Amino acid sequence: MSLVRIAVDADNMLGRQFSELERQNLGFAVMQACNATAFEIRQSWARSAGRIFDRPTAMTLRAAQYRKATRQKLYAEIYLRDEASNGTPPAKYLQAQVDGGQRRKKGFELLLQQKGAMPAGMFAVAGKGAQLDRFGNVKAGQVSKVLSQLGARLDPYQNDSEASRGRRRARRRRGGEYFVVKQRRGRLLPGVYERVETGFGSAVRSVFIFTRAANYRPRYNIFALAQREWDRLMPFYFNRELQKALDSSRYRRQS
Repeated sequence: MSLVRIAVDADNMLGRQFSELERQNLGFAVMQACNATAFEIRQSWARSAGRIFDRPTAMTLRAAQYRKATRQKLYAEIYLRDEASNGTPPAKYLQAQVDGGQRRKKGFELLLQQKGAMPAGMFAVAGKGAQLDRFGNVKAGQVSKVLSQLGARLDPYQNDSEASRGRRRARRRRGGEYFVVKQRRGRLLPGVYERVETGFGSAVRSVFIFTRAANYRPRYNIFALAQREWDRLMPFYFNRELQKALDSSRYRRQS
């Protein structure tokens, strides 16, 4: 899990001695300052994701979460969400963007490999004929059709029958018949292709191309961003919260 812990040593940060009244309120001020800074860093992560990634999903924009500081735990924790109700959690699929390196296998890639449609050790990237959603990913409906036609679904009842394949061939002009090329065939690279009929005859278009590597360069440096925001915001929030705590204490004494 990618995690940043927000804490503060007030003496070292401000480089000054505190009065007795100030020291009585330090814990509360530190707790409040940690939480305010953590919230701002989470917001900065969300804004930076919108700038760095092309059409990021809502899950990616909301990937940053934080746990609040308490009086017993004088630090806040900011982390990438490591669970998801449906699909891969951001802490896993963003890890390569944070650290660089090869991305993890996607679920449909594992199914293609289990079926023997895609060689082991390869990845599937979108081809020129893929139907992309607004986030730049191959549409889930097309992925589902590919898996069904290739018989790669875990549930055999979700795979195409011979009768459904026959009906599809009869209406091929509209496309939607998929096949696999495991080894280069002329100009066709290994991958998944769609066979269609046009006014000029039969044609194919690539949906997925198989490749040996799917690497990311580090470009989502969340830890450096967190450090910059901490340096900028923590002194401000600490001074503000300490002053508020002092004002409240003086008011209670006068009452």
